[in-house]
Amino acid sequence: MTFAHLVRSVRGLLGDGAKPISQQRLSDLLGVSWSTVARWEGGQAPDANVRVRLERVLLVIELLGEMVRPEHRLPFLEQRNPQLLRLRPIDLLATDEGFEAVSELLEGVASGAFG
Repeated sequence: MTFAHLVRSVRGLLGDGAKPISQQRLSDLLGVSWSTVARWEGGQAPDANVRVRLERVLLVIELLGEMVRPEHRLPFLEQRNPQLLRLRPIDLLATDEGFEAVSELLEGVASGAFG
């Protein structure tokens, strides 16, 4: 999958089901400028850290699966979560340890081990 396709996929999956989130909204989420997101969709490659973070966003969306309606995916990523020490999942995806914590939380909820 090209990075441009990855960006478009994430935008679509974080949308409300009818339309994707805007480039501006994704840029706010990732802490980059909207023009950077536009360049990515135009084919410019990001730095490795951004690519990993966006791939992790996609993995988290997959873990959310049917547990969270499409319109609630973005709020899940942005809101402080008590099970994650009141940290925002999107911020935790920047590190291996944070990604592991978010993944374990979602896998636990999906399996019923965490309630």
